[in-house]
Amino acid sequence: YNYFVLVGPKDDPAKCAEATDVKAAFKAIADGKFPFVSRGDKSGTHTKEISLWPEELGITAEPESVANYTDWYNYSNAGMGVCLTMANEMGAYILSDKATFLTFRANGGVIG
Repeated sequence: YNYFVLVGPKDDPAKCAEATDVKAAFKAIADGKFPFVSRGDKSGTHTKEISLWPEELGITAEPESVANYTDWYNYSNAGMGVCLTMANEMGAYILSDKATFLTFRANGGVIG
């Protein structure tokens, strides 16, 4: 089993911390077109992320499904550590497994 966390910029421009649930947070990110980094690698984390986007966006595991969102959605096709670094450098949101995020943060990677 994995536990997932939505992490992002400290100033939380999408106001995800105020959302009623994680799906509402993902909707706020999409509505505001706030930067988001996706693993894009069909991993368990990527699969979970896809299930959280509003259905009307049509985001799937296929790269072409995000072609209309490249102004804010970053499809990385990389591992979690690389993606966390990208999100941190871009001031973006990301869904991470909790263990990797806590290790990243404890090692000075920051984010949020």
